[in-house]
Amino acid sequence: MNIKYYVGLMALFSCAGSAMAQTSVDRSFTADSDDCSSVHWSEKSLQMYPTIGSACQSVQTREGKRYVKFSGVMKKNEGGKRITVDFKDGGEIVLAPPPETTLYVDGRKTTIAQLRKGDELNFYIAEDRLAAQIPETETQLTHMTIVPIVAQAAPAEDTSSMTAALPHTASSTPMFLLAGFAAFALAGALRLFRVRR
Repeated sequence: MNIKYYVGLMALFSCAGSAMAQTSVDRSFTADSDDCSSVHWSEKSLQMYPTIGSACQSVQTREGKRYVKFSGVMKKNEGGKRITVDFKDGGEIVLAPPPETTLYVDGRKTTIAQLRKGDELNFYIAEDRLAAQIPETETQLTHMTIVPIVAQAAPAEDTSSMTAALPHTASSTPMFLLAGFAAFALAGALRLFRVRR
């Protein structure tokens, strides 16, 4: 066997290994059965939404793939660019739908811009992708609108208490020293000017 064969074989194994690693990293969860208690969320999912596990309504298997069902109520619509959905039993989730997205809410076709506070949404997260997938009907999960999930904005830190807790190490002494050096420099410059005259 020549060296080209070995190089090709190593490249093939490397590509296969990276593909397997990518698949395992991208998984949103694993589940042992169609039950919420069997769902193990990925580290990335829990980093984005620590309460995602408590929001699970059910687990369904369609065409060999598991989905976790979520129910929520529209809380805020930022011009159709970002929508905040209040999870049932699990805090809030922020979705960033493409502008042309249309959904079915209560059986009626609705654009993202038409979503109003209080509208109920049912959506699913597939085991192999951390994204909200919204079906046209509850009985049909084959044609779903995929809407990206974005991380929640971190709450702004209250810096007033931190500022108050800082030690008062600064004093006015350096300013006096600086003024003294400036006076010496000015005196030296004046003396030099007099000597030259």
